[in-house]
Amino acid sequence: MVAPNEDPPSTYHVDIQQLAASTLIDSVLGRPGVAAHLLESLGNLSSLARLSPEALTERFALTPDEATRILAAFELGHRRLIEGTDAPRILSCQEVVAWAHPRLGHLVHEEMHLPALSGQGALRGTRLIARGGLHALAVRPSDILRAGLELAASGFVLIHNHPSGNPDPSPEDIALTRRVQESADLLGMPLVDHVIVVASGRFSSFVANQWTSQPASQ
Repeated sequence: MVAPNEDPPSTYHVDIQQLAASTLIDSVLGRPGVAAHLLESLGNLSSLARLSPEALTERFALTPDEATRILAAFELGHRRLIEGTDAPRILSCQEVVAWAHPRLGHLVHEEMHLPALSGQGALRGTRLIARGGLHALAVRPSDILRAGLELAASGFVLIHNHPSGNPDPSPEDIALTRRVQESADLLGMPLVDHVIVVASGRFSSFVANQWTSQPASQ
């Protein structure tokens, strides 16, 4: 209880949104001065978020616990971003990108996902089709079509990412898309679109860009 002639204790308030990135990282680590070296060496937060715990400990002499804290903070932010991009309906390539970019754009390896749609564009479910390396992934049309059938799709979308940062489809991307499109049409389960996303937010769409025998230019 505060005496009548005493001032109440002051409340220390920090506006988190106004703090510099280096200050936020130092707060996560619990010791000052580390973040400035990290950001000076790597250039930006995106490069920092892509590092593994092993890389952080070896290159910057962080402890395993400190490396885990940094990556846990990035993962929390990533999950918060994904929560805001739930898509009950997918009716355009822009809506595909809005769903896909926060999930795949930041990855340092390729992944292909299949969102299954109802006849009205409602999202029935999604399936991870394949996970690959930095430059490619191995996937067969049968893997894709099987996933669509298992999810009872009236139609489906293919989505994958290019860690290189170039959203243009490769000749292999185009050939796979054509083969899947032809087989899906025979099954009465059409391929609605195939979208490639990259970290910058750029994308390429089979429908919007009219992929031909060569990669589309952006």
